[in-house]
Amino acid sequence: MTIAPADRGVQVVTIYSFFAALTTITISLRVYCRIYIQKAFGWDDWVAFFAWVFFIIFASCAITGAHHGTGQHAWNIQPPEELPVGLKFWWLCEPFFVISNMAIKASIGIMLLRLCVNRTHKIVIWTVLVITQLYSLFFFFIFLFQCLPSAYFWTQYTGGEGSCMDTNIIVGVFYGYSAISCAGDWTFSILPVFLVWNLQMGRKEKISVVMILAVGALASIATVARIPYVHTLRDKADFLYATTEVALWSCVETALGITAACAATLRPLFRQMMPWIGFASSRNRSRGVTSQSHGDHSRRLRRRGREPYERTFSANDGENDLRMDDLEHVNGKGFGTLTTVWHANEREEGDEEVGSNSSKTMIITTNTSVYQGTEDKRL
Repeated sequence: MTIAPADRGVQVVTIYSFFAALTTITISLRVYCRIYIQKAFGWDDWVAFFAWVFFIIFASCAITGAHHGTGQHAWNIQPPEELPVGLKFWWLCEPFFVISNMAIKASIGIMLLRLCVNRTHKIVIWTVLVITQLYSLFFFFIFLFQCLPSAYFWTQYTGGEGSCMDTNIIVGVFYGYSAISCAGDWTFSILPVFLVWNLQMGRKEKISVVMILAVGALASIATVARIPYVHTLRDKADFLYATTEVALWSCVETALGITAACAATLRPLFRQMMPWIGFASSRNRSRGVTSQSHGDHSRRLRRRGREPYERTFSANDGENDLRMDDLEHVNGKGFGTLTTVWHANEREEGDEEVGSNSSKTMIITTNTSVYQGTEDKRL
């Protein structure tokens, strides 16, 4: 059917198409960065990829629905037989919307778990994940079975038989979902401040990393913007037009979540393309599989579970320089070991102890412990 320009079906098609293209670009960059640059494709990357797959299905259903009445007044839908088809595609959108957002939050949570070392931080992340995932499942099943049989959601307008639960229940559950989703997004956005603030990094570098990891808060903006329109789910007479804002902001919320989750992993790619990304100054860096010494101190990074490597730095690197791409090497296949040695004696490959002259040591070990200072104080 032709979309009437006077109605809002054109907006639905335009916005969903734009964000489908945007998320396709960002997920492609993430996959390229993680596989070809970092060579560390982890669980968070797989989950983010599946979030994108479900979003594309969600967007496809919405765009198809726009050609069958979504965004149009009921009395403008011609022929009238298109109305239940449009409602069917609207109903199909919701499960894929919920699953995609569940995957987004899981991906961000897994990434933060991979980076954090403090037990309290891990408890916070797991608590947010459990609450958001359980409530999302509850919302998923409430929507899926709000009508019995499910097909009655779209056949009730054409003489079908069945029953649906009170729409006030649906609206209330949707409000709850929005509140919990916002709380989870903001928790995951604020937590990076505590994850990196005590690490050996320059202040500008810390701000850069926190901003990258905290972009997930963008999705909550769309969630908040949708809240004033949730009540339109009660409008049975003109449902496909009345709920257009809900459909549009749900698209924006999901797409921004995927984009934010991907953006947090792209810094190594941007650093490779534009060295000034992340407020980093130009430095001579060398990589190799053999130990090298430059001046008075060096840093060694070894990733376990794959082939080992070391990264060495010259004395001009500065005191505080743990970079985001160093953190990103800490992946699902096992944490690496990062050792900072100050005025240390030369030591043999494989030694676990730092030279006796060292005054500061930071080690990220395979059991996710971080120690700083000669007294092994846990962060």
